[in-house]
Amino acid sequence: MICRNGMEMSALINFLPTLYDDEMLYSVIARYQRMCGMISNRAMIKDMFGELIVIRSTFFPKHLNSFVRNLPPTSKLTAEEIINNHTMLPFYTAFLSEEIAKSLAINMAESRGRPIETSLGLGGNKVRANNYLRYCPCCFKEDLEKLGESYWRRAHQIVGAHYCLKHKCLLKNSSVLSTSTGLDYIVADEDVCNEEVIPDQNPSNIKKMNLKYVSNAEYLMKNSYERKELPFIISFYIDRLREMGLASKNGFLYMNDVEKGFIDYYSNDFLEMMQSEVDTELKNNWLRLFVRNNKGNRSPLRHLLYLQYLDISPKELFNTKEVVGRISNTKVHTPKFDIHKRREKWLQLIKENKGDNREELKEKGKGLHTWIFRYDREWYEKVTPRVKYRKPRSDNIDWKRKDEDCLELAKEAVQTILNKPGKPIRVTPTSITREAGEGTWFRKNKNLVKTLQFMEDAKEDINGFRIRKIKWAIEEMLQSNESITPYKIQLYAGFGGGNTEVRELIEKVLKKY
Repeated sequence: MICRNGMEMSALINFLPTLYDDEMLYSVIARYQRMCGMISNRAMIKDMFGELIVIRSTFFPKHLNSFVRNLPPTSKLTAEEIINNHTMLPFYTAFLSEEIAKSLAINMAESRGRPIETSLGLGGNKVRANNYLRYCPCCFKEDLEKLGESYWRRAHQIVGAHYCLKHKCLLKNSSVLSTSTGLDYIVADEDVCNEEVIPDQNPSNIKKMNLKYVSNAEYLMKNSYERKELPFIISFYIDRLREMGLASKNGFLYMNDVEKGFIDYYSNDFLEMMQSEVDTELKNNWLRLFVRNNKGNRSPLRHLLYLQYLDISPKELFNTKEVVGRISNTKVHTPKFDIHKRREKWLQLIKENKGDNREELKEKGKGLHTWIFRYDREWYEKVTPRVKYRKPRSDNIDWKRKDEDCLELAKEAVQTILNKPGKPIRVTPTSITREAGEGTWFRKNKNLVKTLQFMEDAKEDINGFRIRKIKWAIEEMLQSNESITPYKIQLYAGFGGGNTEVRELIEKVLKKY
């Protein structure tokens, strides 16, 4: 076919398979290829897009305008409809500004700019999508009975989704890679999927929390809403935390309480399954950094976890029109007293209490100190003695003996943690302190030299802990006479099904059994 400007143009395709509800475009193309009996990917791509292009992404396909232009004349399908209903972009842009979301959609439609994954920061994100396309065995069975075929659903590819919202059963990994370059289009059939439902070993509360997460994630993909800028979202979180008593009136977060409440609400097992463990020993763990007004990428998974912890739906966030957030103190104070008289009184106080340090002077001249410190700070610093008259404190604690006692406590705590029945707990200074029944001083007091060194030496590296957890899961499953596969072990141990690093560890451990 020759177009008006004389250039050669590919013929339009004769038909397009019916797009099922929530079906990925990748799945539609795979079904088209099978229906046409095409073996060559190159021929199929040229047939569908009107030109030979390279498709590099399962979740964020590009060249969509070319695809739409090559559809039959009767087709009313648009690039916008494909993006909104048949790709993963709505999920990943839900918490980004309208401007960014539109620019990424244009990129997909016209194939401009960098890969979408790069623009979203997914390459460096610690929350990673599953490496294999996932499916629900119950949906698969139902599709074959009703449609005569099955297809790849977007909802099953949501990062952090472990259950099918419709059937409440565990999702499974297919054998189809979702991350390969130069895609092969493979349909969801009996060669790569099956109807076997995985026995659910997760506690009921973990299942309930994950189903709520999936429900909220599906809302992001299937509804239209007014997107918010990041500062608005941060302020929204601060307002809700303030209502919960976890932030001051000015919006200062009581971060220790937030952290404790978050971990207690979800449990470490669930957070590990969601790739969002909170390391309480890190001052700048992801949770502490999350409600700071910076430009760093935040995974939609963690936004949803935060909203769920606050007991708020995404709909409530997006329907909110006004927020307060942090309140800066801009009130201008006007001195009501004569500055010279105030100075005289402060000098008199210093003279009468010669030898007192600043804290002691502050206590004896409370209102006067506050006034001078606020309105005459430079003069205050010149005339007020610093802490050089402090009386030496007598330290009656025998720290060597205390260190030995604490060391014994720490050793006992480690043995208790390692020998505890049930799912293993990672040995860390925090867990040792907790098991010993002591406060934070136990792992932070520098006088406890031997104790601190022992806890640091005893701390399990993450892979060592994972191996211990894997071995525990295998032993438990063997005692219950359950069939053992790497995937089942992964779920039983509470890792979730999408962590390929853990899967490799499991396969190594299994070789030794």
